[in-house]
Amino acid sequence: MERHILHIHDQALPPTPTSGGSNRLVDWLAKEQSLLGHMVSALSPQGHTTPYYQHILADIKQLDFQQLCQLIPDSVTDIEYHGGLTAEIAHQLCQRYPRFISVIHSTCGKTSPNRVYVSASHARHHDDQRFIYNGVPVDEIEFSEDKKDYALFLAKVKRSKKGVQDAIDIAKQTKHPLLIAGGRRFGSPETWFPWHPSIKPLGYINGAQKQTIIKHAKALWVPIRWEEPFGLTVVEAMLAGTPVIAYNRGAMKELIHHGVSGFVCDTKAEFIDALNLVDKLDPKIIRQHALDNFSALKMATAHLDMLTLAGSEPW
Repeated sequence: MERHILHIHDQALPPTPTSGGSNRLVDWLAKEQSLLGHMVSALSPQGHTTPYYQHILADIKQLDFQQLCQLIPDSVTDIEYHGGLTAEIAHQLCQRYPRFISVIHSTCGKTSPNRVYVSASHARHHDDQRFIYNGVPVDEIEFSEDKKDYALFLAKVKRSKKGVQDAIDIAKQTKHPLLIAGGRRFGSPETWFPWHPSIKPLGYINGAQKQTIIKHAKALWVPIRWEEPFGLTVVEAMLAGTPVIAYNRGAMKELIHHGVSGFVCDTKAEFIDALNLVDKLDPKIIRQHALDNFSALKMATAHLDMLTLAGSEPW
């Protein structure tokens, strides 16, 4: 049955080149739902219409419930809410549209109705249980078996919880070549200047440069210091055939097949030991693990199922 699915978000749809994770995910999700034969719209304060969905421009934080409803096409059957509304308006929408889910991308949202998280650990962290893994458009990720002798740190460097300083310390201790991408951090001079022989700062990267660096990396390092809800770069690396070494925080144990697509470590010593083991992993098997579990198509199908569930058994 054809549906008309509306995505509501407080960020640009489609995303800008420098956008973070959530609006990239919504864009991928909307595209896949369209390819599955459904009508799709997106309502956000910035963006434009794409070949896959109609864009509705509105500053959702400035709208009351009636104003919001006036913008929603009469044919809409399902709503996926991704952030920006008050809890009261979100609940009113849920009452009006039974097939309504709140997709919780980060650490907030406990007051939203019909909450769906992005990993099992993310749901448990919020004393909940429903989740759908994020997915990536697999055909957009370049694969390579040709790995160079450098590791990659790719995250928002300015956020200390992403662990850039841990990556720097490990590179210095092991003398392992490390590329750092994702901006710069004031307290870490290695992210600004290439003064250390093992460490090269790249600043922000995206597009073809990002693809090339990921697919040729010996490993992606994820020494996170917090309970990461998911980790898109982990999936992107595995789709490129690049193994991932991560601390056992958040969803890492769910994303990485330990000893097959990378290594999940409890200590710095285990992390360092893993550096000598990544060469034994098969890039084709690493990619297959990501294909089997974290495709955009699998994500879109699971979202449709969850919307159906919400319509019959609201929670």
